[in-house]
Amino acid sequence: MENEKWLVIGEDSRLKELATMLRSPSRTVFYKRTTVWNEELNKLVLEYQPNKIILPILPLKIEVEQLYGISQVKFYTGRLTMHWKQLLEKNESICYLQQESFIWQNARLTAEGFIATFYGLEQKCIYGQNFTIAGFGRIAKMLASLLVKMGANVHIVARSVVQVSEAKAYGYKATNLDDRRWSITDDIFINTIPAKWITESFIEHVPAVLYDLASEPGCLDIDAEQLQTYVLLPSLPGKYFAHDAATILCKAIEEEEDC
Repeated sequence: MENEKWLVIGEDSRLKELATMLRSPSRTVFYKRTTVWNEELNKLVLEYQPNKIILPILPLKIEVEQLYGISQVKFYTGRLTMHWKQLLEKNESICYLQQESFIWQNARLTAEGFIATFYGLEQKCIYGQNFTIAGFGRIAKMLASLLVKMGANVHIVARSVVQVSEAKAYGYKATNLDDRRWSITDDIFINTIPAKWITESFIEHVPAVLYDLASEPGCLDIDAEQLQTYVLLPSLPGKYFAHDAATILCKAIEEEEDC
């Protein structure tokens, strides 16, 4: 069997762990720590000639006019910009973010990562605290469940009638986001909506403490300096649980390889 050559790219600590996990007697894996696809990376790909490339969850910035050496490469991708989609349209590519088992396990690690961050920054117990969570997707569901089990009060706000109804069915207090029924002084606000929905019209209703778990660039469509406390928290699984985060990503990729 021909030895496979894999290239894992990204700055997230989980990706370095992933490269180690993927290595086998029939597979050589090289890890490149970077957030950009530049001339240096082009040179590496040309010299190494990988069969498969794993891209990070957040899209790499592109600093070259053309990607060299990728015509026969299979890609595993996270989020892709339109530019990236155009560049890879002739390649076989699989988005690991579309695999349900990975998404849910990653959401659980994100929720636990927030709790670790909360303890470190707030130095408060969770019991009895009031949390307002914007959105009711996978991360919000995992986080709300953990917080309630730890004795917190959770209020879900969302624009989607489906999400508000679902949150109520789970037993949470839930209201429409545009009704702005949260306390700007007493509630700890957590955003999970991957869109810039906090505009100037919301400025008087933005709480004193706002944690943003959505991917960059986050939920703000205003200057962060206008807020008392705004903390953007991307890539929590890789920050706190690099080995566990790499394990679930490795499993997702290996399952695709076995298909």
